[in-house]
Amino acid sequence: MLKIAICDDEKNVCDYIEKRTRDYLAKVDEEAELAVFYDGTPLIDHCKETPNDFDIIFLDIKMKTVNGVDCAKQLRDLGVEALIVFVTSSAEYVFSGYEVKAFRYILKTDLVNAFDRIFGECLKELSRSDDSFYTVKTASAVKNIPLNDIFYFESNKRVLIVHTKNDEYSFYGKLDQVEKDLEGKDFIRTHQSYFVNARKIKSVSKDSAELQNGEILPVSKSRATAVKNAYLWAKR
Repeated sequence: MLKIAICDDEKNVCDYIEKRTRDYLAKVDEEAELAVFYDGTPLIDHCKETPNDFDIIFLDIKMKTVNGVDCAKQLRDLGVEALIVFVTSSAEYVFSGYEVKAFRYILKTDLVNAFDRIFGECLKELSRSDDSFYTVKTASAVKNIPLNDIFYFESNKRVLIVHTKNDEYSFYGKLDQVEKDLEGKDFIRTHQSYFVNARKIKSVSKDSAELQNGEILPVSKSRATAVKNAYLWAKR
């Protein structure tokens, strides 16, 4: 079941988004649990306990206690991977969303017209992520690994190691072939020996990339620009 958070310090906006969400879900015969927060701080506190409790977060940018961009930064630092949709009264803050990998934004003045389209895109993105796997043949079994669980592939001579959030799997292959297999899937070659899920990158410097699990991987000088672009544009 989907879990959706709505965070806005205007109760009428929260009520409207909640109603439109429930109406849309009823039309597509989908169920979800909704949680409403009237400030960013309780949302952050909630995610400290369960970082990936939510699939979608509707987040107001201009709030009194903590603004939405700062709230989103803290959520990403906690490892929150939810799709963040900024709800804003002004387009001037939109580009700040790139820093926190916001999925979409909606102007409050356009909520009536844009909500169904944006929410539909969120559901489509979640469905795309859930249906995407990479199949590896290990020494003992064939394993279908959800792409969203993969942090990176590592090449060690003829052996490839796929690092996931919980396990590591070794198999024979070439990193070049994995790169071809996952073309267009938000993975990026950071180094001759590493092929990384750009959705899992927390930050990028000129010669390294820090992942959400705290690991730091090298970034080749020739690949630095491509890695930075992948990090900025990867869909969360």
